[in-house]
Amino acid sequence: MIQQKTDAMLRLTQATWIIVILLFTLVTPLCAQQKKIDATLYGTVIDEHATPLVGATVAIESKSLGAMTNAQGQFTLEGIPSGVHTFTIRYIGYRTITKKITLAKGERKRAVFELLPEDKMLSEVMVTAKGKARKIQEQAMPVSVISMAQLQGTVSDIEGILAKTVGISIRATGGVGSASRINLRGLEGKRVGMFIDEISISDQSDFLNINDIPVDMIERIEIYKGIVPAKLGGSSMGGAVNLVIREYPERYADVSYTLESFNTHKGQVVLKRNLKDTGLVIGAGGGITYSDNNYTMESPYIPGLKIKRQHDKYRKIVSGGSLKATKWWFDKIELEPAYISTYQQLQGIEYDIRQAYTKSDLFILANKLKKTDFFLEGLDFDMSTGVGYSRYSLVDTAKTWYDWDGKEYATPSIYGGEILGNSYPSFSKNKKFTFANKLNLEYILSENHSVNFNSFVTMAYGWPLDSLKVKGLGKQIDFNSSMKSWVAGLTYDFRTSGDRFLNSLTGKYYLYTMETKSRNIYQTTPPEDVAIRKSSFGFSDAMRYRFTPTLMAKLSGGYDVRIPAENELLGDGNMITASPQLIPERNLSFNMGLLLNMVGEHPSNLQVELSGYYMYLKDMIRFVKGFLGAQYQNFGEMRTLGAELEVKADLFPWFFAYGNVTYQDLRDTRKFVENSNIPNPTRGLRMPNIPFFMANAGIELHQENLFGGAGHNSRLFADFAFVEEYFYDFEFSGQGKRRIPRSAVLDLGVEHSFMNQRIFISGQVKNLTNRKLISEFNRPLPGRSFWIKLRYVFK
Repeated sequence: MIQQKTDAMLRLTQATWIIVILLFTLVTPLCAQQKKIDATLYGTVIDEHATPLVGATVAIESKSLGAMTNAQGQFTLEGIPSGVHTFTIRYIGYRTITKKITLAKGERKRAVFELLPEDKMLSEVMVTAKGKARKIQEQAMPVSVISMAQLQGTVSDIEGILAKTVGISIRATGGVGSASRINLRGLEGKRVGMFIDEISISDQSDFLNINDIPVDMIERIEIYKGIVPAKLGGSSMGGAVNLVIREYPERYADVSYTLESFNTHKGQVVLKRNLKDTGLVIGAGGGITYSDNNYTMESPYIPGLKIKRQHDKYRKIVSGGSLKATKWWFDKIELEPAYISTYQQLQGIEYDIRQAYTKSDLFILANKLKKTDFFLEGLDFDMSTGVGYSRYSLVDTAKTWYDWDGKEYATPSIYGGEILGNSYPSFSKNKKFTFANKLNLEYILSENHSVNFNSFVTMAYGWPLDSLKVKGLGKQIDFNSSMKSWVAGLTYDFRTSGDRFLNSLTGKYYLYTMETKSRNIYQTTPPEDVAIRKSSFGFSDAMRYRFTPTLMAKLSGGYDVRIPAENELLGDGNMITASPQLIPERNLSFNMGLLLNMVGEHPSNLQVELSGYYMYLKDMIRFVKGFLGAQYQNFGEMRTLGAELEVKADLFPWFFAYGNVTYQDLRDTRKFVENSNIPNPTRGLRMPNIPFFMANAGIELHQENLFGGAGHNSRLFADFAFVEEYFYDFEFSGQGKRRIPRSAVLDLGVEHSFMNQRIFISGQVKNLTNRKLISEFNRPLPGRSFWIKLRYVFK
């Protein structure tokens, strides 16, 4: 057996090296064809946020010499005669600039060109004392960023991109549309805040997934670890992910279609029109995702049994629009309606589910208001308001259920219900209304001092209705409910002149109330009124010190509180029952790190980051299954120690490589079993179902006009992901069988663009070696799969 594993690993290693060598072979001759030159100008074209611009042109028009930036925003212009030259830098939707640069014979000079959007008035970028302080503050934000240059043209979805990031793993349960969670430093689910343009979507995560946002719409992804900025709002602890949506030129259309394995189809369209004279921007977009998810899996319960998933169809339709005004009293007024429709069959793992499914509809209306110098110079006003109305149905009316041998059995209830974990039928028609408002006020006192106040208010009202479930149980156990919460944060930032030292001190206040009814499902007593009102405080302090312009150290600590989410407290009216006894989670954390960032300072753009962290989580909320459904419960205490290392660099102008490694040790620290004096037998054991060692590595080869012509750009990339074996239940001995096996996955991809980044053709092979993948409580995942994507951009 050991020899078989060794042989398999050798074959994987050989295959990996063969692929890497082939990729080198394709590109290396291109580098050998360089000719003797007089002078060379190379560098990067960026926007006002230091984000690389892909497809910008740098040219000496009098000499008919020019170059276009690649996927990293980099350019190289060779064969330049010595002397003084005027360079013209252009990018659609941005102001054209010219720069005079002197080059000596044989000289290689580096330049960074910054472009501003066309619709920015000159008065908006004048360097006043307040404006300069604001700009410094934006650049000094301590956050890891995945830029548009790394997302451009990719076939992957957002979760696939995040999975390559140090400290992050994606906890999937199946194919397209299956339940999945982002695990950040061992914390996951509602603990990790999810935001779009700093607006929380965590309360709608049962209907809206971050993969519903097209990658092509995103300018960058911000990943916060350790201390979550108060300005994001909410009560996330340990981390947050913020998707920043792109700004568009005057006219823009983006249409794409993706075909994947297992009969998966994805179509997306984005339309934007900027009416510059009126200051109005009109937009519309949408997408549809459909998948049969009919991959073959090996049963985790019956050895050797191969099962083709026949009841796992998924369909989601997303549509939305936007109207933005930029020339009224507010700098920006935006109104955005959206509609999301989802249908999903329920695939059985333990036994064969043949009829049950869920469907939902979500209507959203969001409004944003922004104003700089809000009645006072240096005071910025930013408010977002959103309302949502949802309908959700679980349909489980079958009166027979089947095992994998095809044998037929009667359901536990005479009224039906093939989902045996529920033991009751269902034909629910649940409704929910949500309201959220975020207000952020930032006041720049001076170049050295600033204050930020953030208020985040949420309300949720639920109306469950399932007469068939009541009939099956003989009583009603789900009741109307309401929940309100308020999280307020106040941050004081101090930075020395020159931005060498930064300190951010934050205090938070948490308040939530809940009203509903509760009934013991095992007794005949009448329902009881439940009314809860709880509050708490939290604080954090984060410091950063720059030793040099490229080397900095970070140190932070905090005491965070996470309010139980609405569905954790109230349930979902179907499989999850209410848990009014839940109390907030509390987390004490310390983080330290060292960052070397040479982007824009050296041709290699080398980035090296080393981090260590400690967390002690109390009253952790866990999902626990019961006889009649499931609910969330406070588990107890958990301690985490972890370390991360990530290295990224452009080894050559045409060769980018990255690698990262994560170790996280999460231990159960409860002294006693919950609600008893019995010693805890799992004290000191590693927390189950959370990987403790992960590593990622990848390379990207890129070249302009690889096959001749002009306006072409080619990329070849390979990504490798490794996760060490871990247990999905507590490990009492080394002989435990409840293990998620070690995984080593290799993905390969290619992208080619034409007509100056207007037409893209991308392809990817995921899990090239068809390794067996298992995740999330021993759930089988898809094997090798293929993707191809066609995209057209009009701009």
